[in-house]
Amino acid sequence: MQLEAITGAVKALQPELVSFLEEIVNLDSPTEDKELTDRVGDILQQKAESLGMTCRRDKQSDFADNRVCRLESKGKSPRILMVGHFDTVYAAGTTAERPFRVHGGRATGCGVLDMKGGLAIGLFALQALREALGEVPLPVTFIFNSDEEIGSPASRKLIEREARRHDLALVLEPGRQGPAIAVARKGVAIFQLEITGREAHAGAEPENGINAIVEAAYKVLAINALNEETAGTTVTPGVIRGGTKPYVVPGRTTLSVDCRVTDAEEQARVTAGIEAAVRIAYVPGTRTRLSGGFHRPPMELSPAAAAYVEKMQAVAEEVGYPLATAETGGASDGNLTAAAGTPTLDGLGAHGARAHSDEEYIEVASLEGKCRVLAAFLARLAEAE
Repeated sequence: MQLEAITGAVKALQPELVSFLEEIVNLDSPTEDKELTDRVGDILQQKAESLGMTCRRDKQSDFADNRVCRLESKGKSPRILMVGHFDTVYAAGTTAERPFRVHGGRATGCGVLDMKGGLAIGLFALQALREALGEVPLPVTFIFNSDEEIGSPASRKLIEREARRHDLALVLEPGRQGPAIAVARKGVAIFQLEITGREAHAGAEPENGINAIVEAAYKVLAINALNEETAGTTVTPGVIRGGTKPYVVPGRTTLSVDCRVTDAEEQARVTAGIEAAVRIAYVPGTRTRLSGGFHRPPMELSPAAAAYVEKMQAVAEEVGYPLATAETGGASDGNLTAAAGTPTLDGLGAHGARAHSDEEYIEVASLEGKCRVLAAFLARLAEAE
């Protein structure tokens, strides 16, 4: 009977949910523009406060302020942390060119999938619980952060600190195809190598030059050899810059490398391999400086998280929106919460495709489906206590 009341409340709220989503999608929120992005944060905070949440601003100078909204409950556990970002990759003015639209069962617009759809699902799942049960029956903290698209540099410590205070993290990033939720994500690193040699005239005195590009070529081959398909590890030398003129022995080259790993063991192996390649001077006289590293540790499926996955899948079956599980190479704030030791379920947002492109869309039906699952899941966790 409780599930029927919840699913009924979710269904009744769908027009309001879509209207709210349209409002926040039609506001530009590029990560680098604090003023614009703060406007979206204000709307999210106002909505959270209308649900009885107590919100505080985590002040930022370079990005929009993160918002930390809490809802206390008579229930003591599990303590739920919900996480979602409101920054997007789209520049100011893009929403005017491509506003929110619904057509053919799909909704399009800037950030509708990644991840404003997920923010709307999370907020309206809480509202549905209030309307169906009279309360949200367990304590919830909702972090709205403003810098995820560039790796959460300013919100990372906040997320990690809050994760340690909670029993379960629910990350509202886009759902995977299936439909499925994300139970594992690869760790991500960007390494930068700055290689220094010595310039010289390529024709008159090449023997006085030390070729930084040749050194970079050797290092590219050594680093590329760190790829391990069976382990799911990818190591991609992605950008190389060097030299000035064809007739000058190049004295400086930079190399950028993207790395994706599935577990901590592979992270350690790849890091050690790159450091080893940096230490070797394949071209005598060259020097190499290494910077960067893993900014997202791997999100691995722990036994505790697996138990929560089973509970969510059981609830999803009950409310008529079955969910599979998936692994992905993309990173999210779920990497941070999982690394903090908190069981994490990710990909709880809307389903769609083409994120970060002018064809980004969500399946409108997934808004109600995922909202129904999330609200019912939270209610079921409270029942278990």
